[in-house]
Amino acid sequence: MGSCEADTARQSALWKSNLRDAPERIQLETTRSGIALELLLASRAFISCTQQPVFDTLPVVAIPGTVLLERYRIVRPFARGASSVVYLAFDQFGTPFAVKLFPAEMASRADREYLVGSQLRHRNVNPILGRVTVEGQPGLLMPFAPGTRFSEWVGEHGLQKFLEVFVQVLEGLAHIHSRGFVHRDIKPDNVVVSPGDGPGGLEAKLIDFDLSGPPNEVFRDRVTAGTVAYLSPEAVRGQPLNHATDLYSAGVMLYWGITGQLPFDGDPQVVMRAHLSSQPPPPSSVRAGGTSHVLDKVALRLLEKDPAKRYPDALAILTELGKLTSIEDS
Repeated sequence: MGSCEADTARQSALWKSNLRDAPERIQLETTRSGIALELLLASRAFISCTQQPVFDTLPVVAIPGTVLLERYRIVRPFARGASSVVYLAFDQFGTPFAVKLFPAEMASRADREYLVGSQLRHRNVNPILGRVTVEGQPGLLMPFAPGTRFSEWVGEHGLQKFLEVFVQVLEGLAHIHSRGFVHRDIKPDNVVVSPGDGPGGLEAKLIDFDLSGPPNEVFRDRVTAGTVAYLSPEAVRGQPLNHATDLYSAGVMLYWGITGQLPFDGDPQVVMRAHLSSQPPPPSSVRAGGTSHVLDKVALRLLEKDPAKRYPDALAILTELGKLTSIEDS
């Protein structure tokens, strides 16, 4: 067991011990920075292991200490997205969970994410366990996914390790598609990497399904869903999206992992125009030392402007990447 895992195990045991032996100590105390738990216990260890920032400057709200469903005690925030704050919580057995809260006016986003995430069960996907409300804020209960965002993790590892994670992203994506959904926001920030039982001793999990939905969903108004650097041409146009849009985004991720740079860079308008009309150079011409024709072929096919010219599904990409037997081939 590594030092991080050992530390969290010790802290989790301490949490359980305090629950069992000194329940009167589980109380709230008021501090100058707001409401805090006297027993933060494992939160610092878990946050240290995830390498996620702690948002001590969040608005003061009486959320830490709240018990959900008579089982899950919210401890403190550990991550923030564009429209949500994620809190660490523990059940009575010391098992960690995450509670993602949205502003009150974004209940539909929470409902959408629950609709999708509650139907996903795969080792490379972090599912949604329940739809909750905390202090009037719509939220979601999910397993705690320890690890590092792929965007931060990749800089410390080589191409072989990147590919070992990338194939797990594809496997998770294949599951999402098989369940009848499109993720719509595939990017490194929506992948968490940790030590595990996957290829190379790593485990990758896809997260965040608040933009996800069924293929070819039609909205009343034109919607451009996703992150600019990873938008497919059809997403830029605001067209209904199917599984091919996720494959394009995966192609951007693959290109970035091979070369260390995005295929299209610049201000948002420049990048969106490039998604529509520009062809990136082959990764082998950008990466120092080059790379294999297999990776060139996969990346450039995924980045085809015409969805019909991309791979038919994530499993087909895995088959193509299976032709790489080692880092020497890439």
